[in-house]
Amino acid sequence: MATDGLTLHACIGELQPLVGGKIDKVLEPDKDIVILHIHAPAIGRVKLLLCIHAENGRIQTVSRTFENPDVAPAFCMLLRKYLVGCRIVSIEQAGLNRIAVFTLSGRNEFYDSVKLRLVVELMGRHGNLFLLDETGRIIDCMRHFGISESAARICLPNVPYEAPPEADKRDPFTATEAELSALSEGRMPGRWLVDAYAGVSKLCAEQIVPDGTDPERIGKAVHAVFSAIAEGRYAPCMIPDAGVLPFHAANADGVPFPTVNEAQDAFYRRRDEQAILTKLRTSLRAVLDRAKKRAEKKLSEYEKTIGSEEQIERDRLFGELLLSCRPAVPGAKEITVTNYYADPPAPITISLDPKCSAADNAQRYFKRYRKNKAARAYAQSEIETMNGELDYLKGQLLNVAACSTREELFEIRDELVRLRYIREQDDARRTPSHAKSVPLHYRAPSGVEILVGKNNLQNERLIRSSDPDAIWMHAKGVPASHVILCTASPTREELYLAAVIGAYHSGASASANVPVDYTQVKHVKKPSGARPGFVNYFHQHTLYVTPSLDAIAPYRVTEDK
Repeated sequence: MATDGLTLHACIGELQPLVGGKIDKVLEPDKDIVILHIHAPAIGRVKLLLCIHAENGRIQTVSRTFENPDVAPAFCMLLRKYLVGCRIVSIEQAGLNRIAVFTLSGRNEFYDSVKLRLVVELMGRHGNLFLLDETGRIIDCMRHFGISESAARICLPNVPYEAPPEADKRDPFTATEAELSALSEGRMPGRWLVDAYAGVSKLCAEQIVPDGTDPERIGKAVHAVFSAIAEGRYAPCMIPDAGVLPFHAANADGVPFPTVNEAQDAFYRRRDEQAILTKLRTSLRAVLDRAKKRAEKKLSEYEKTIGSEEQIERDRLFGELLLSCRPAVPGAKEITVTNYYADPPAPITISLDPKCSAADNAQRYFKRYRKNKAARAYAQSEIETMNGELDYLKGQLLNVAACSTREELFEIRDELVRLRYIREQDDARRTPSHAKSVPLHYRAPSGVEILVGKNNLQNERLIRSSDPDAIWMHAKGVPASHVILCTASPTREELYLAAVIGAYHSGASASANVPVDYTQVKHVKKPSGARPGFVNYFHQHTLYVTPSLDAIAPYRVTEDK
């Protein structure tokens, strides 16, 4: 949930100690996020996060460190030019709208005093971040919208800034108990607040109105909350998986926090990570889907070429018949000759180029025969390669779905860059290197560990780092994770559990009686020059199991435990 007007009001109230502070640094770790490093006389150094994400939009102070790209985006460079060295004159909210205005004082390149405004609009998918000059003209903004894209207003550099149109709603801070009671009578619980008062979100309305239908009781409770927020008496709480409120939730188990900023940090920390993971996973899946479609199209063309053997042999036959018959029919478009290769011999009609002689027409057929025969031989040699590439891409799609951390997804991305599925531009926005990812970890009832690779790099590291006598497993004939059963002498129960885990983490997770091959790690070899994750294995045995999440979930060892 993005910040609503009441929560933003409380947040801006808590940010007032930043007034008079100096901006030392500007960072843009993500296309929706700007972080200002501020040195405020009252509270010291603070990191202020401005996020205009459609679902996670908010303003808050943060303590954690964000990973930044090696090359700063253009908008970040512009903000650094104008904002570094500026002092914050005021931080205000536009009414109770989800708009925060930072008034800044600084000096330009000629050392003249200038006034700037940083306007943060937390308007869902219409959210934006504007830098305005003294006259209210847009210097630049985070998201550009031209007249063809947005009929409401233009968001482009050197255009006068227009605030979003305001909704015709009342000010909740001037509401009386009697007015609130009258409005609530006979209305859907909470909905009347959203329709009537500015700054009230659906979540806020659900939690501000107490249970029951007594209008007087409802009016009194809502008025008390509005009055407390207006006077700066906040009771921030975080409702898991729902949002942050500046008051105590009446109808949910909210987690209290000392400040709204701390509540927002606790709520959005996990959501930010999930948003980054979703974006990265979506981009990788799009790359792999495009490559898979190209490979399938090539494979289809190769199979079509191989299926044209009859036509290829017909071209050779026509050439030989034309040479043997030597017909002298200048200007003819076709000729009927006796096919002595048939049993019994039969007449056959051959198309001709009227501009060429019989001998030249024969050579044309021979040339086409040689060309198509060579193409067919090439197609036969490439089909195995294309099948291997398709298996690789299907396996990578499975890996992308299985990955749960940025490190794992970035390892897949680096691999795709090395294999040229993704082109890495020299001037592109690059992401810094990440720590090594770790495989999935299960523990059998006997205490034996079972490790599962979630991408090709993890699979290869597992094989290299495991005991040569340990047991390696892989679902047969489908893309699947490599599984290591960390023992040289497994029991039947341990083998069965590891096989079920291997079948579940494979492309056959929805099937029954999945064959799972297993052998010792020392019998698993990667061929020279093979794609990442591809191995040959020997001396294997096969188990048939039915994958089930319920059967393996109790043995999963996670970071949360």
